[in-house]
Amino acid sequence: MAIHSFSQTNPISHPLVTELNYYPEQGMLVAFPTHYDVIYFENNSSQLTINMKTILNSIGYLLDTYKETYLVITLHTSDDLAYDRLYSVADYIAMQFKIEQERIQIMLTSQEETKHYKQYEKNWKNSTELIMPKTIIMTYDPELGMY
Repeated sequence: MAIHSFSQTNPISHPLVTELNYYPEQGMLVAFPTHYDVIYFENNSSQLTINMKTILNSIGYLLDTYKETYLVITLHTSDDLAYDRLYSVADYIAMQFKIEQERIQIMLTSQEETKHYKQYEKNWKNSTELIMPKTIIMTYDPELGMY
């Protein structure tokens, strides 16, 4: 385990950094709140527009910055177009930001969930939900010698 020094190009070791199986008293837990967005595809298309990419870029930045977070991409249809849409979103984020596949989860919802969702979303067939669930991040401050 190492801390990156921004004044040097290589990571530096710190004598207080050790791997622990518990949260020390000095541990600082930061709650990263749930992040939720919806993007809308054109009818019968799985192509990402510039507006969609803007939203995906902000999510990719968060995933890249906060390594403990992950993304759930969900749709409320289950045809071939739905799969194309899911994978176009997942591939874009994974390739643009080099996010590991394990951190991007793809999910199609059940018919019951879709019925519920239809009540709130007029354009539900073209919508794709992007959810980053709440995450607790343990931080370390080398200046204070604290996690």
